[in-house]
Amino acid sequence: MKYKNYSSVFIWCFTVFLMVSCGHKQYTNTKVDTAYIEISDTVAANNEIDSFLKPYSDHITADLSKILAYNPQDLDKNNGKWQNPMTNFYADAIFEIAAPVFEQRTGKKIDFCLLNFGGIRATIAKGAITTRTAYDIMPFENSAVVLALKGDVVYEMADYFFKYKVAHPLSRIEIIADKNDFSVKDIKINHQSIDKNATYYVVTNDYLAKGGDRMDFFLKATETHTLDYKLRNMFIAYFTKIDTLKPSVQQRIIFE
Repeated sequence: MKYKNYSSVFIWCFTVFLMVSCGHKQYTNTKVDTAYIEISDTVAANNEIDSFLKPYSDHITADLSKILAYNPQDLDKNNGKWQNPMTNFYADAIFEIAAPVFEQRTGKKIDFCLLNFGGIRATIAKGAITTRTAYDIMPFENSAVVLALKGDVVYEMADYFFKYKVAHPLSRIEIIADKNDFSVKDIKINHQSIDKNATYYVVTNDYLAKGGDRMDFFLKATETHTLDYKLRNMFIAYFTKIDTLKPSVQQRIIFE
């Protein structure tokens, strides 16, 4: 019995020692080994992996190459001081696709569209418009958001244009300014001067809705409606809807 008691005590002490030792042991990284592996045509291909990926790659390529419409002229956002056919198309397309979606969900109408010049990431060359075109001009995951703005905030938006002098895409709105000092003289929607006390609905993207590109006036919105509709998919829907792209040349910022 005496040896059994000593044995039990020894085992118990040894177990506690291991638990305490393991519980407090810490490891510190003292060395990091790295290696630079250059990828070039000298690296042998893995035929097994290539064969596995090929059906998926072919499917994606076929989908992106699908012809949706025709573009009769080269479109470049940098052609002109202010809005131009490229920026006009960009905003007009989003307005046209977003308007019926918003009205069906809320019973309200979108009044105009404002997007950002920097969001246009590519030109559209003359010729076939494919699904890939939508990915080229809008490679980001931005979605459409509709905001309610008071008329006086819309005037703040107009002042923003002349403060930073950037040709942000506009649709269904006209900003009339003095040609000498760029002061805003009038803002029209549907050819009617806006009321500073009325509420207007603008479709934009989720980045700008949060004040991106210094568009702080959007933070004064009284309502926010997320459409859960990516801008890229809206462009695809627009291209699918039309046969030939006919961008407007209508001025959205007018100097008098």
